[in-house]
Amino acid sequence: MTLKTERLTLRPQEAADAPALFAILSDHEAMRFWHRPAITRLAVAEELIGEQQQAMAGGLCRYWTLVRAGEVIGSVDLSLIESGSAELGFLLRPDCWGMGLASEAAGAVIAHGFDSLGLTRLAAAVQAGNRAAARVLEKNGFTRVQSRAVVLADGQRRDCDFYLRERGG
Repeated sequence: MTLKTERLTLRPQEAADAPALFAILSDHEAMRFWHRPAITRLAVAEELIGEQQQAMAGGLCRYWTLVRAGEVIGSVDLSLIESGSAELGFLLRPDCWGMGLASEAAGAVIAHGFDSLGLTRLAAAVQAGNRAAARVLEKNGFTRVQSRAVVLADGQRRDCDFYLRERGG
């Protein structure tokens, strides 16, 4: 389902989004706080998006591509959808940071999750140094519930903050 906000169109992710999303996934600044290092080959991004498409087909996840003024600027997702809960994630091009676009996109997906998908609880994880992402969550009604070290996909250990939002909260 396509979602619209004042400045954005959030459309279901498709395989054809791979080149535009690769531009973000390969950007070291954009990936600085992600759970894996920047992707260096388009084929890896295509494979990742293929896996995400399979997860969407199975109902485990929902991925949206963020479009602003006809350009792909990022993605937002609900993953690990199960038993009324899901995890929220988002990634934007660095030149789109600081404009409130992540908050706007997250707000649309949160509303869709609670209203259309019938979710009752959303979670999110943020690396402790990523104050901007934490602020997006806080603006959208999330509360930090835990801080602890985690091991990322590349083996690095990082401190992370975990956030929750209940429906109606």
